Amino acid sequence: MNILSLDCAGKILTVTLTAGGKLYSANSGEAGSKRHNSLILPFADELLTKAGITVRDIDAIACVVGPGSFTGIRIGVSTAHALARATRAKLISVNTLQARGFGIKGDFAVALQCRPTESYAATFKGDCFNMTSCKASGEDEIAALNMRVIRHEGSLTAENLADFARALAEKGQFVASLSPLYLKKSQAERLADGE
Repeated sequence: MNILSLDCAGKILTVTLTAGGKLYSANSGEAGSKRHNSLILPFADELLTKAGITVRDIDAIACVVGPGSFTGIRIGVSTAHALARATRAKLISVNTLQARGFGIKGDFAVALQCRPTESYAATFKGDCFNMTSCKASGEDEIAALNMRVIRHEGSLTAENLADFARALAEKGQFVASLSPLYLKKSQAERLADGE
């Protein structure tokens, strides 16, 4: 299965293509943190060229839906929807925290700092496919968890993204539509609510 995967939710844009048993990837590095929208399609095109296939050969498009950067999530979701509509590719919804926990066994949590005293956190029982909670949590709440806590820095590696997308595809976990995963109000919503 040829899978194009997009992660715009962190500072670094990562685009991967799994095709013909090989992994192709491109990322923006730290310099591209404000340019996801101008880089995402050129990266995808570059990977398709390297793999020797066309956009019509993509079977599935995986996209990180959050938690993470609100703007980045919207860029990724809208791009994935447009590509899926044009190619009839299946869609795969990727939770940032679940993907970061892929391959880890036992009871654990993954946390991504969103404010100095708050993080997006998910807890898992056994492995990343058994998520028991996913919410914004205070650092004191995370510290009180009776389990290993993995700190996520905000951008998935190409291998992590591609491997997790492939695992979801193998489980048949396709979705009809991608929905952004916002665990907090956006800055605009907070300002409108007088917070």
